[in-house]
Amino acid sequence: MKFGNQSRLMVLWLSIILTVSISSISYAAAIEKDTLEVAYLFDGNSANVVKDISGNDRDGALTGAKRVKGVFGNALEYDGSDDNVIVTGYNGIGGTEPRTTVFWFKSTTVRDHSWVKWGVNSPSQKYYIRAHVRGNECNLRVEVNSGNNFGTDNVCDGEWHHCAVVFPKGSDAVKDHDLYVDGKLQEKEGTEFAMDTNADTQPVNMGARLANHTFMLGSFDEVAIFNVALDLKQINAIRKTGLQTALGVDPQDKLATSWAIIKAY
Repeated sequence: MKFGNQSRLMVLWLSIILTVSISSISYAAAIEKDTLEVAYLFDGNSANVVKDISGNDRDGALTGAKRVKGVFGNALEYDGSDDNVIVTGYNGIGGTEPRTTVFWFKSTTVRDHSWVKWGVNSPSQKYYIRAHVRGNECNLRVEVNSGNNFGTDNVCDGEWHHCAVVFPKGSDAVKDHDLYVDGKLQEKEGTEFAMDTNADTQPVNMGARLANHTFMLGSFDEVAIFNVALDLKQINAIRKTGLQTALGVDPQDKLATSWAIIKAY
């Protein structure tokens, strides 16, 4: 009888594990290894380095921001005055090449938070993802010098929000971007202008202000840059399961990346 009870308990646990695994797979979509440029989980404990899990060895130089509880594991909390991450030696994606940037953000402060930027501050050549201030709210925004594109959902309400900024293949202007907040496609507002991102001069920054804007103030988690336009299934796989699961990162060694061949059904 005791053996029979143990057997039934084991079957129950296996059923639960299988159910969870199937649920995770249903959210997942194939993401190829060579499309990932850089990705940070912020789960380490170094005061001056954040580890890149892309396999490209693009660790970030961390200034000031401290680790707090995030959406998945730890996040970085920025103080709004001088905290930053610099992706040393990596200048981002240039010209009109496709790209996707994803991250989580939480703040109660309405300001033009600087999230991710590279390029130079010249017409068409700047690439800048920041908050757009609208009254008592702020929205997801991407801009080049002389043009911009921003959404409508408030991301400064004190809750965690997942943001995705997608520039599709064959596009050539800032309003060609698709912006997603918590998996919802945003309405496009702003001023159209051509894009020709400079990737020769400025390393990617995550948090530092540009020109007359402000440093990020709030919590920042699970950021990644891809060299393709991810679709909504792929974005939701990242949003719902986290970068580590969606990308197949080995949880035993976050510095080494093993890629799972995962398909949506």
